[in-house]
Amino acid sequence: MLPPMARPDTLTVAANVALARVRLAESESAMVAVRAQAAAAATQRPRDSVTTVASAVAPQQRDSLNERVGALQRALTRAEQAPLPSSYKALADLPDVRGDPRIHALVDSLSEIEREREGFGAVGGVDPVFVALTSRANEIGRAIQSIASERQKAMGAQLVSAGPPPETVATPAVDTAAQIATRDSVRAALEQASDSLSKLRSVAQAIDREEQRARERASAVAPPLALLASAFVLSAVIGFATAFVGELRRPRVSDGSEVERMLGVRVLSTVEPHMPSAERGRRQADRSAPPYFDPGAEGYQLAYLGIATENPTTLAATVIGDDAAITALVACNLAAISADEARNTLVVDIEPSCMVSAALRTRIQPGIVDVLAGQATWPDVTISAPVGRDKSVDLVPYGLAAKSPSAEEISSLLRQDTSRLTRYYDAIFVVATPASASAGIPTALSSADVIYCARPGITPLRQVRDHLDQLRKSGAIVRGIVLWNAERPLLPTPKELASRARSQQTISPKAALVAS
Repeated sequence: MLPPMARPDTLTVAANVALARVRLAESESAMVAVRAQAAAAATQRPRDSVTTVASAVAPQQRDSLNERVGALQRALTRAEQAPLPSSYKALADLPDVRGDPRIHALVDSLSEIEREREGFGAVGGVDPVFVALTSRANEIGRAIQSIASERQKAMGAQLVSAGPPPETVATPAVDTAAQIATRDSVRAALEQASDSLSKLRSVAQAIDREEQRARERASAVAPPLALLASAFVLSAVIGFATAFVGELRRPRVSDGSEVERMLGVRVLSTVEPHMPSAERGRRQADRSAPPYFDPGAEGYQLAYLGIATENPTTLAATVIGDDAAITALVACNLAAISADEARNTLVVDIEPSCMVSAALRTRIQPGIVDVLAGQATWPDVTISAPVGRDKSVDLVPYGLAAKSPSAEEISSLLRQDTSRLTRYYDAIFVVATPASASAGIPTALSSADVIYCARPGITPLRQVRDHLDQLRKSGAIVRGIVLWNAERPLLPTPKELASRARSQQTISPKAALVAS
């Protein structure tokens, strides 16, 4: 074993470093004092009183005018780029425009028009009165812009009349060569002392490390808690690194803004976690409704508006996604909203997982596979499912089959009977897989609209992009994406549904009319 090294004494060197720093500060203070004396001597020259007052006042007026003109220009640009009532009101609220007596009448008229426009809804086409009110609001906005432009021109003329800025007097140069030389010598001494101190401290740190290694060798076994803590930290680091690398290699959906920016598709809505409602729990019909149903939620309402405005008369849409349970719940809630609007609604399930039957708590057989096999007709497989008080939708389940039919066979059946179905139903929702939808299912309906359901943090962006490209190539129209920002629903499997099939399910009366 080597003898212990002598620890170096760094107190003397540290004192020399502190003294050098004090001398450096003194030399810099002396140089600053010399420059300040020269500047004071330059400012003591006699000046004309009129020029002094002008140089004190004119710059303040000129800066204020520049700032006010810039604020007016920014507000005018915003109103020009976004001709909305909020932009016009922000322009009228500027201090330079608010003082005009015409502004108060224009702002009051604009507020009155906004209150009248709030009484018109977005569903059911465009109302001519709504269009007229919008045109009147734009006329009032242009009047406000005209008044603001006049005020801007007047302030610009006032800015020109203020004249050019006063000339500044240059401060005479000061000879500080002696002070600089003193400062450089002191700085060199400080650097030399600091270097010596750093070397001595390095030696002391090496001695400390050697002593620490000696203590570690003395304690051969680490305590169990330290091993457990290190294992926990290491696993957390490895897990985070794995997740980070996976996200870089295969990015997932984050939020609506990223989806619209990366995919160029509008996000219709975001479904948030379901909150129990005391109002819905008072009625027996609401308590007996299928679970996970919340037609009044904002996420489902916005998604329904996104497709209903494009199809005010006969509504037909295909709902797809990467998770069958989420796709089924979104389609069933849209169908419930359609039923609330007094539409005769039909839901067709061509998803082999039978999640629509699980969401509506209905039987799964016979279904559309039996219609394709020639073993049943549309009235035989169509059943009525309650979705609320005095509200129900018709459902065509998928059924049970040893071999699933192809997407081309289902498309041919839908294309053959779509005209008869649209004669009795105002809204038709088809739940399908992305693969079957890309094979031409949406084009077999009266409307080729498609809604894609995705989960933030789970659904890969590349997968969504590939599905959307395949849908567009098949002739489908992608209306938007619904983001499911909640826990994944737990619905029964087809085997559980088959084992507890309900015998009280009734044949829909609308199905008999379709058969005729």
